Amino acid sequence: MAVQSLSSEGAEAPAIRLLVCGGPRCDAEGRGSALLAAVRAALAAAFPASADSARISCVTRDCLRLCTKDPVVRVEPSGDVFSNPAVADLLHLVADALARRE
Repeated sequence: MAVQSLSSEGAEAPAIRLLVCGGPRCDAEGRGSALLAAVRAALAAAFPASADSARISCVTRDCLRLCTKDPVVRVEPSGDVFSNPAVADLLHLVADALARRE
């Protein structure tokens, strides 16, 4: 699924990238992994067109060094960081960012 992977070498970088922390605090009890899976599924459902899915990347990192008690997501290129965000809020941010880039 294109939403799950980073762009391949030589390909244009995605317009929007969501980094979901998978570090020991964020992924305690599997909460970070669960958020990552939920965000990926929601992005695939909300942006099924191949053009949109190639413009969006949702990946995990071992640690974003922004520790809280909840899973953390960083949105690029804005750099905004959210602790335990609602999936619907992330979808709204992605849709707004894509609209601004058109």
